[in-house]
Amino acid sequence: MIAGMTKPRNRTIRQALGMAFWLGILLSALAGCKNSTTPDEPKEARIIVRNNCGISVDIYMDGVYLFYLEYKEYYYIEDVALGTHALVAKKMGTDTLLKSISTEVSEKQDYTWTISSTAIVKIINNYGETLSVYGDGTYQTDIDDGASASIQNIPYGEHLFEAKRPDESEVLASTSFEVLEDKEYTWTITK
Repeated sequence: MIAGMTKPRNRTIRQALGMAFWLGILLSALAGCKNSTTPDEPKEARIIVRNNCGISVDIYMDGVYLFYLEYKEYYYIEDVALGTHALVAKKMGTDTLLKSISTEVSEKQDYTWTISSTAIVKIINNYGETLSVYGDGTYQTDIDDGASASIQNIPYGEHLFEAKRPDESEVLASTSFEVLEDKEYTWTITK
């Protein structure tokens, strides 16, 4: 009889411990939740630097190196003093200037600097037939003989351009560009 009486009591204790265990997990999970995935509002001014230019860059502020950013990364410059600041982006590991701005920080809020390329590649077709143009292996456009086309916002970095017949039968011409400036690069295709 004692064995039969202790069994229900042990079951009740196990149930209570199990419920306490799961309640503890639930409470600790809820304690870790936040309503926002963005950082808290700044107490001081800060600058969000976004790298959309195509290559890795070194970031400087007021002549002082701060950090580097890979392509498609962003980072915060925290606790920025009010006033005018010079921001510079250079090709990572070099002195090659890509972008620079002067920005006025007048309030304790977020400011954003997005580094991107506005380079253009103009392609002139003097080959004698219609050509299909590919940039880094991706189809861009067809160009009739004697015509030209421009490809906008070419990211910085090394790029391979190829001209093929529209049936993609063979590469008839190719060239490489290292894009490091916001300017128009020209490729004239001839036989």
